Amino acid sequence: MRVIEYFTTDKKEHWLNEIEKCDWGAGQYLCQLLRENKLKKMVGQTALLLMLVDEDRLVAFCSFAPLDDIQPTDLSPWIGFLYTFPDYRGHRYAGILLDYAESIATVMEREYIYISTNHTGLYEKYGYEFYKMEKDIGGEDSRVYRKALAVEGEDKDRRYENGAIWKAQIVKAARNGVDMTAYCGFSCNHCFLGEWCGGCRSAFSCCSYGAFHESGECPNIKCCQEKGIDGCYECHELEKCTKGFYQPDNDGANACKAQAMFIHKYGKEKFFAVHDRLQGLYDFKKTQEVLDTSIEEGLKILENTLLD
Repeated sequence: MRVIEYFTTDKKEHWLNEIEKCDWGAGQYLCQLLRENKLKKMVGQTALLLMLVDEDRLVAFCSFAPLDDIQPTDLSPWIGFLYTFPDYRGHRYAGILLDYAESIATVMEREYIYISTNHTGLYEKYGYEFYKMEKDIGGEDSRVYRKALAVEGEDKDRRYENGAIWKAQIVKAARNGVDMTAYCGFSCNHCFLGEWCGGCRSAFSCCSYGAFHESGECPNIKCCQEKGIDGCYECHELEKCTKGFYQPDNDGANACKAQAMFIHKYGKEKFFAVHDRLQGLYDFKKTQEVLDTSIEEGLKILENTLLD
């Protein structure tokens, strides 16, 4: 048996059909959300759907996401939709998925991980403690459980080591075959978050800027998708735009727009070639500082690098 992640698998339809076989109403609702591409809109863009599989059979599944059915809330992250198929019950297989999610949360340096449920006596077996009662999005009372992840010791060390490996596998799968040109104009290939983020076009976008917005959705991405364009560099309003990352008071706004304007003029291939050269001179942070003096100066530096 092994754990795989739904959004980064190349057999989504197969696993969707497997989820649909469950006899649980919430599981059927999850299936509907996935088919309609609405799960991430509801619980956050960095949501993962973890699946324990036995070859081509689905054993158990759960979501791991910034949100669940307790909204609005400052609590995060959450495990939701946890289900084990009848043939596999009684072997604590759910614990494998819980440990997987807890390990990734530990790498994310989260103090607690949460579960919303009406069950009693189930999650206590896996180290969860009742925290408080909350209203779910349907207005019903729900029991909120949490597990402490920050306690120093061998268990935390184990989770951290495993979580780093598992998250890296998810990021690698998310980046496979994906355009690494950020919608705003940055290069996701040259970003300091490259080890932890699949890129903003991937199924696992952890962009630190997007994370500050509702459901983790970057305003630049949302605008591009609404306009049906590939990126801000295709927009005729680019030079005067102050949306999202281009807000004048935003750190890096000039550098970002300069790069988008470069892509508009010279294309992505030359853009990545220039970044490869700049990366040989500076790290990501320093590159953005160099390009951020002004839009005009940043564009000039990029063009001069292209001609060198």
